Amino acid sequence: MTIWRMAWRILISTRGVVADPPTGSENPERAKAYNHAKQRLMLVGMILSAIGGALMVVSRIPVRLNQRGERLTSNRFAQRSFFTVVITLLDLLASLPLSFYSGYLLEHRFELSNQTKRGWLVDQGKGLLLAIPFATLIANVMLEIIDRWPKRWWMITTALALPFTVLLSQLAPVLIAPLFNRYEPLRNRQLAERLKALAANSGINVANVMQMDMSKQTKKANAFFAGMGRTRRIVLADTLLEQFTDNEIEVIVAHEIAHQAHRDLWRFVALGTVFTAALSFAVDRIAGRIIGRFGQRIGITRMSDVTVLPLLSWLLSLIGLALAPVQNGYSRLIERRADQYALELTNDAASFASAMRRLGDLNLSDPNPSALVKYALYSHPPIAERIAQAERFATERGS
Repeated sequence: MTIWRMAWRILISTRGVVADPPTGSENPERAKAYNHAKQRLMLVGMILSAIGGALMVVSRIPVRLNQRGERLTSNRFAQRSFFTVVITLLDLLASLPLSFYSGYLLEHRFELSNQTKRGWLVDQGKGLLLAIPFATLIANVMLEIIDRWPKRWWMITTALALPFTVLLSQLAPVLIAPLFNRYEPLRNRQLAERLKALAANSGINVANVMQMDMSKQTKKANAFFAGMGRTRRIVLADTLLEQFTDNEIEVIVAHEIAHQAHRDLWRFVALGTVFTAALSFAVDRIAGRIIGRFGQRIGITRMSDVTVLPLLSWLLSLIGLALAPVQNGYSRLIERRADQYALELTNDAASFASAMRRLGDLNLSDPNPSALVKYALYSHPPIAERIAQAERFATERGS
């Protein structure tokens, strides 16, 4: 994963209701085919990323690129920025064919996308233009920290990641998200007041209930909380509003209210901080040994050289991939608790179960994921488990 990809993930990350496999899809074979194709592409992407990252590290491309930057300017910030921008563009070009196939062609093949080819490319371009400044900032700050505190840089960057994440959580829904979709107050004011009252019952103040034109990109549905504090708002996709009843929307939003009531965002921030520390520490130790043994061959003489960025990104990607199942496992525990909270808040197990089934059908989710896929990839429990939880709740309440 390059610096660009890390910055872009931070920019677009939003916790929402993710549709997982239902107990009974309207077209289970089609759903299986779609998800198996996505999983194969994910595997191919991981393999190509690992190989491409390794080739970038052992090639002389970073060295030649750094030499070109030194000839262009003597300013160290400008040299690092030039290197980061060019590496970012090279990574984008290398990953673009697979991204286009997975994000555009496959979605259209399974009739899940409404996006035009031009619209897809425009969104990719917007993402790149937004991510490059963040990538440049991250690269310069990280290299400066490594240069000044070579033995403690991993602790310092971990400490800085926390306020950076919180700041982006505040800014993203206000400044960034509207660049990709149109947000407006929910036109159904009766439903808006109903959802705000539901949140208020849990002590959650909501600035507004918004709707977004998600149908511009996809036929899938989603709902989520965006922002923190005074910028906190409920966002409903127009696809959700068109396909779901008010009761179903209410239980979906109740699940998101649970995350707010339990302060799960901060739990995930804390978990992310722990994982960032573990990642950074491991990368520091492994990269140090690689530089010590092969530094002259690969053109890295010290950890604060700008040419170290491909190595750090490659190691972060590999180690992060190994830790992902642990993060997903914790996430599934949190999501189960949020489902239980939503059931208790609304006391409407029937609407909860029907909403899960409808999400699964609309988003073309795999009816029966394997245990390996579930534990490795799922941040939410499969919908079969979520519906079973609703049925147990209904039985216990005698409804």
